[in-house]
Amino acid sequence: TVMKDTALQLSLNPSLGQPIYRQIMDGIKAQVASGRLKAGERLPSIRDLASTLRINPSSAVKAYSELEHQGIISLDQGRGTFVSANPELLKESREEILRAEIEALLAKARTLGFTQEELVKKLRQSPSHIVQKRRVP
Repeated sequence: TVMKDTALQLSLNPSLGQPIYRQIMDGIKAQVASGRLKAGERLPSIRDLASTLRINPSSAVKAYSELEHQGIISLDQGRGTFVSANPELLKESREEILRAEIEALLAKARTLGFTQEELVKKLRQSPSHIVQKRRVP
């Protein structure tokens, strides 16, 4: 399910094996960390989020509650839901996302038989190869 027509862009995949509320959380955190969602920006209401994404409202409630607990968003009764204005959280969120991606990459490399040292070596070599492959003539 994809969410459009708002600053918040979410794409959910029920077949990932990851709970929907977690996918919502990860999507919002990534957009806050990247600067796509700005501090003070209004997010859809729980009802609108659930309706647009065609999910159970309890998944939206759980995602927003967890994000509020982590300080990523603030719920203001009667006014709405907003991205928090805390630059330290932005930095922490970016680092948390990167750490999770590194852990996933390391786990994948291990299942393929690579050691951590081999992975680090490949990562050091990769940037120049990636740039060369993505250049448009």
